[in-house]
Amino acid sequence: MPLPRFSRNAALVIARLVAKHDLFERPTERPRTPPLAPRASPTADTLLAAAGSAASGAGRAVAASTRAVAAVKGENSATARPAEGCRPVDLAGLRRALAPNGKPLVVNHWASWCDPCVDELPRLVRAAAGVAEIGEFMGLSWDLFDHPGDPVQVAARVAAFADSAGVGYASVLFVGEPAELFKELGLDSELIPQTVVYAPDGTVAWKKNGVIEHDDVFPLIAAVKRAAGVA
Repeated sequence: MPLPRFSRNAALVIARLVAKHDLFERPTERPRTPPLAPRASPTADTLLAAAGSAASGAGRAVAASTRAVAAVKGENSATARPAEGCRPVDLAGLRRALAPNGKPLVVNHWASWCDPCVDELPRLVRAAAGVAEIGEFMGLSWDLFDHPGDPVQVAARVAAFADSAGVGYASVLFVGEPAELFKELGLDSELIPQTVVYAPDGTVAWKKNGVIEHDDVFPLIAAVKRAAGVA
């Protein structure tokens, strides 16, 4: 029996809302909840359990983030991209982290509270391994946008979360306002995840607004190779 018009319209609205929230996350669109709490699923539960139990990894992340406080306060102007873990950065620190250094740089905008971001991490890890000799990867965490807190503590949790997911590249945690980040990087989307490939001269060589799917891994690797001049 066909559904009444009201039921069909209600089902359509619900489907659109579900699609919107499954594909992207927008800062402030969720109610404030404790950070690092993705939607319950086997993958998310496994990651969170590993992050909670990996005391040694979390300890290393805390130490790395503590050392990074100087960068946030502008006391370590020579610091560029982080070598490991996650460190909080202000606008000036972000500029240093993104400064060209002769290699292509892949920047993945993500947050630990963003389920699509967590889902794509294994594919980003594959891509990073495929260009390890010619390019660099860096995460740019939006964790503070939806869950304000102490930057050092949040950065430590982000680092532990990434470590438990097998992410081998470092992240920076932006401590400024979202609008500052969007304006500074000229972002045409205020949603995550999104991934940008910067050529060695700092220009944008490739980008993807939305989840990196399996079919995106090869184009991402190819873009890095082209930017490095080895394609």
